[in-house]
Amino acid sequence: MNAEIIRYVFIFLLGVAFLLPASYVLVLHFGNKQYAFFNKLKWTGVLLLGLLCLSITIPSFTEIVFRDYRVLDGPCILEPSESKGTSIDITLTETNDTFSFRDAPDLDVYDKKVSYYCRVTTTQNQAFEINYRVFDKHTQTLLYPN
Repeated sequence: MNAEIIRYVFIFLLGVAFLLPASYVLVLHFGNKQYAFFNKLKWTGVLLLGLLCLSITIPSFTEIVFRDYRVLDGPCILEPSESKGTSIDITLTETNDTFSFRDAPDLDVYDKKVSYYCRVTTTQNQAFEINYRVFDKHTQTLLYPN
């Protein structure tokens, strides 16, 4: 299991962990006038945070659980990400789709003029990147498997 799937599961479980207790407390104490307003406000914030986490993860839930992935391949350009340190941005030149990964391959050249052939695996809606492979454009030899 790679880091993107672990992050997805963590966000989903965090959303469930926020949503269930907040719903329980709000239902029990919503009409209780002795329960402080700020406690109700706090639990409403926790409920909204849980809903936010779930709204991020639910659209891709079946694709992650049933491993219904989409594989995109074609000529690509590799660029080190400036904001994330050792991560890399992969841009497929035919579709102009850009994907970000945390681990950068150890290749000799990163440049917009140097083109590779990449195979990127994502969810169907392209919300979560799963893995990638970098091939030599001309010989189709595998240079870096993620």
